[in-house]
Amino acid sequence: MFNILEEPIIRVRTRAGETWASLPETFALLMRDEVEAFPALRPHQRHAWHAFLVQLGAMALQRTGESEPPTDAPKWQALIRGLTPGFPADEPWQLVVDDITKPAFMQPPASAAEREPDYKNEVRTPDELDMLVTAKNHDLKMSVASDGGADDWLFALISLQTMEGFAGSGNYGISRMNGGLGSRPAFSLAPSERFGAHAKRDITFLLKDTAAADSRDALLWLLPWDGAKAEALLLDLDKLNPLYIEICRRVRFRQNNKGGLYAIEATSKAARIEAKALKGRTGDPWTPINLKESKALTMAAGGFTYKRMVNYLTSGDWEQPALL
Repeated sequence: MFNILEEPIIRVRTRAGETWASLPETFALLMRDEVEAFPALRPHQRHAWHAFLVQLGAMALQRTGESEPPTDAPKWQALIRGLTPGFPADEPWQLVVDDITKPAFMQPPASAAEREPDYKNEVRTPDELDMLVTAKNHDLKMSVASDGGADDWLFALISLQTMEGFAGSGNYGISRMNGGLGSRPAFSLAPSERFGAHAKRDITFLLKDTAAADSRDALLWLLPWDGAKAEALLLDLDKLNPLYIEICRRVRFRQNNKGGLYAIEATSKAARIEAKALKGRTGDPWTPINLKESKALTMAAGGFTYKRMVNYLTSGDWEQPALL
């Protein structure tokens, strides 16, 4: 249900007006630079969505040896589907898969159906699922997206699984940051602020910069995960595709009696990837590395001040990421 390779569930605004697109159709629109906006995409989700598209697109093209991103949806559908050949029913691209032993989109499977009771926490709105902390209920209010569409849930899930940090016992963060209280910054050159031009530039660059590694794990939601500490030790970064798309939480989507979505969550005993010693040095093509301290950049309070930008870009204290 909600197969993003086939169903038009993503709202896209073009010059011709607002339309709905599947994931392959979204790629095609982006590569033709026809996307003006994604109406459901919140500002803090922009890099999560951009990075997901670029990593997925580059790995899909690497697998077949393509050198240029296509501009038609059927070609993108075949390329993306080619990353999951063991799932003819497209489970890894469906938002809802009731069988908990099979993957769903950005939702890892459990080893056995008996793990279903692990998922005790219900999440009723996409903004409650998202990584952005709204517990203080100040500028951004909690759980307000009560009528959230499928793309609201899609963007919130990608944001959570690829950008989140440590949020208390049983809720660990991603590997691509310096510790659980770090951040995943985004430094890149872009031909313009347009979604499509930026995505095409980054995909094209990574095709030239990163060696193909289609035999290595790339989409980590395909792998079973019961939340045990031992499972983290089995995921060696050297055995992952350099552009791997990770997940950091055990989440499953379900459909309610009105046809809408909600989520159920389970905790874990450790992070999905044991990468604490790396301090965020995972090869993320958007993340600068502090050369003196050998760790990924973590943004401090105050954000991108002029003084900090001069330091990051010109001081020589930072190893610039590939896409910058």
